[in-house]
Amino acid sequence: MSDVGFVFMAGAALAVLGIGYLAERQRGASIRAMATRSGFHYIGEALPRSLTLQGTPFERASKVWNVVDGEPRGVRVIAFDCRVGQGKHSWRRSVIAMESDAEFSRAFNPEMTIESVGRWKFLYRPKATLEFRISGLMPVAELEAYLNSVVVPASRQLSAT
Repeated sequence: MSDVGFVFMAGAALAVLGIGYLAERQRGASIRAMATRSGFHYIGEALPRSLTLQGTPFERASKVWNVVDGEPRGVRVIAFDCRVGQGKHSWRRSVIAMESDAEFSRAFNPEMTIESVGRWKFLYRPKATLEFRISGLMPVAELEAYLNSVVVPASRQLSAT
């Protein structure tokens, strides 16, 4: 009986890992498609050198993936998923970084935080003391809505003319 139980548990563990792998692949494909629709470039697992995470909650990120970069409305915007820390105490977030004088054209979710560091603003859902979410990653539709709402401030538009 214990052999059957072990085989069942091993099979269940492999199924869970497989489902997680397929979900990550699907998210990556959805973000690639969203990037194309929104005028961004999907660059994968590397942040551009111009963006530093120093001074942010993400400066100790152990992994970065699904990075998109672009200036579709004249504002440099970089969005990415990341994992901070290792093992059981690690946490994941989707982050949107934009030039510090950029703005969102609509109100953002009150759960979200905007933090300015250097010449960048970072939009993200802060790490809660107790995490009840399975994933701290932003749904792709929400990510796309935020990316499409970034605008050049009126003061910068006037100075450019």
